[in-house]
Amino acid sequence: MSTNKNASIGLKTIDDFHDDLLLYTRKEMIPKAPLRGSFSVQERSEYPCHDEVKASRRDYYKISFFTEGSGIFTMGDDRYEIDGPTLVFINPFEVKTWQPTSEVQEGYYCLFTDLLFESLPNHQENLLLHPLLQLGAKAVFPLTIEQCDYLQSIFRQLVREYRENAAFKQEAILIYLKLLMLEGKRLASQTKAPGRLLTAAQMLAHRFTDKLEKQFPIENTQHQVSLKTAKEFAQALNTHPNHLNASVKQATGRTVSEHIRQRMLLEARLLLMHTDWQIAEIAWCLGFEDPGNFTHFFKNHNGISPHVYRAQ
Repeated sequence: MSTNKNASIGLKTIDDFHDDLLLYTRKEMIPKAPLRGSFSVQERSEYPCHDEVKASRRDYYKISFFTEGSGIFTMGDDRYEIDGPTLVFINPFEVKTWQPTSEVQEGYYCLFTDLLFESLPNHQENLLLHPLLQLGAKAVFPLTIEQCDYLQSIFRQLVREYRENAAFKQEAILIYLKLLMLEGKRLASQTKAPGRLLTAAQMLAHRFTDKLEKQFPIENTQHQVSLKTAKEFAQALNTHPNHLNASVKQATGRTVSEHIRQRMLLEARLLLMHTDWQIAEIAWCLGFEDPGNFTHFFKNHNGISPHVYRAQ
């Protein structure tokens, strides 16, 4: 892992980024994302939108998190009355409008383009393929107080990573974007879609990913994940491992083991970055009784050991 990755994030000020995007100007032309800018995150109170935004498309993706305030948001043919905690995923393909109906505008938003992923091998981390960022996605989710608190913690970390020019800045930002996408996936799984019947494979895949996600985040050193293998998940879901793996592969394009491995690696990186727990404690929390096995697992998939990753 090289610190040269940091250079792939445009180190522009938020004002430069917004000027290039034309987010807060009254110009008629369609805004274009800057060539050097790939990511921005800000608090909505610092850049509130009190004027009506007319129908337009944008060349960037956006995740808006409303904690206070209200307004009317449209995307495509869908109209949403937002009032209170809400999470919104916005793609660049559909026409959208925003009409605020309150003076208070609290929360966060982040903007990103495909440039954020260009330096990654084979675009393995390309979150732009996420279903919530596709044309036609119904990606507006009212939030509970608990969900709101959790998302605030993620956005606070995103703001910190964006404003600080620390090592592995891009990787840290991608981790928190992944967490936002995962939370969106959870919210979408709880939303009933009238008229759309899931296949048996999709239903089983949803049950698996929901059970996987409910094991995280790990909040203390006494918390250990209970399900770590495809066999254990299959037993918990009352199905055969081969059937579970085939269903998940058909529905998501990835095997059960790949899902488990990627989620374990994500949690490992977060714990290494944001806790002072010993490596052995992190290993135990993730289900590795032998710290050496965890070190081998982490190094095999990240290229460096957990100790080096934390030090850098």
